[in-house]
Amino acid sequence: MPDAGVRRSLLEHPAWTRWGAHVGFWLMYLAIRTAAAGADPPEDVNDFPYLLNRGLVVFTYFLLTGILLAVIAGPRAARSNWARNLALVLGALALAPLTQYSEQFWPQRLAGFSPDPYPFVIYLFQFGWALPLWGLTQALLGYHFETMAQARAVTRAQALAYDAQLRMLHYQINPHFLFNTLNAISTLVLEKRNEAAESMILKLAGFLRYSLDRQPTALANLSAELEAQRKYLEIEQTRFDDKLKVRFEIEPGLESAMLPSLILQPVLENAIKYAVTPSVDGGSITVMARRDGDVLRIAVEDDGPGLPGEEALPRRRGVGLANIRERLELIYGQRAGLIARNREPHGCRIELYLPLEEDRVRPTPAPALS
Repeated sequence: MPDAGVRRSLLEHPAWTRWGAHVGFWLMYLAIRTAAAGADPPEDVNDFPYLLNRGLVVFTYFLLTGILLAVIAGPRAARSNWARNLALVLGALALAPLTQYSEQFWPQRLAGFSPDPYPFVIYLFQFGWALPLWGLTQALLGYHFETMAQARAVTRAQALAYDAQLRMLHYQINPHFLFNTLNAISTLVLEKRNEAAESMILKLAGFLRYSLDRQPTALANLSAELEAQRKYLEIEQTRFDDKLKVRFEIEPGLESAMLPSLILQPVLENAIKYAVTPSVDGGSITVMARRDGDVLRIAVEDDGPGLPGEEALPRRRGVGLANIRERLELIYGQRAGLIARNREPHGCRIELYLPLEEDRVRPTPAPALS
């Protein structure tokens, strides 16, 4: 879109706008004076080069105010604050004696005579009014670009803060997961279950490769995320042997749906911690995904004891669910969220809902995790 490109260039280069306004202002002033003179032409119009004289006088205005703009705002017209903007208006007024002198100087140079000088106040009302108007125009442009620069700085700071916060939330997951997994590997080694320990190490390496290759602020497609979580759950199944049963129920056609990377891991960690670990018989976890209009709904269900009372709910949620809520809010605002509730007769269901956005350009294949 060319128009958008022009607007963006003007915003990025205030010199183009301010110097362009400078040229345009004095061309318009010349046109106004010419039109006014044409409405009441003098009798000796053929004996004196009025148009040339008028052009030279306006050029003097143009030159003096241009020097003022370059001195106060800089050659690139990029300097602006309240003091500089005020100086443009007052400085333009201070040029009035010089511009009034030019009204006498150029006729003397062109025809050897000078018209009777106007009183200064009358000159200001008849011709010099353009000077403070020019100064006000440049001051307003300076204020505009100063405000735009401040807004861009604030936006940049907010973007950096947003990026840092997302990275912090993303990397909160890994130490928690690493602690659990390394503790399990240590247990397997102590129990002389070396093959199981080796298998878990390989799966951990593959999962971490996927995790570290992902930018915390980037989205990933559902197929890649589910493949990564399958590997995570395989690591946990190595810990629990046959005590952990896992089932995936994914609606076809959602492979390219986009979601924040590793957003499901805290939910799965909680399910294992609170539903599988305390039970002698273990437990089961079901991961589901479905389309609900323009909303993607992903749920994780377990058959554990369920959520505790309301007074203990924040403790049960821990860092994990709070992490998910905050990441969803940062990325999607009010369009996404998390719902936690108990199942009947027992168990817990954690459901995430977020806008259904698909990677239509290039679906990311499921990672090769080994």
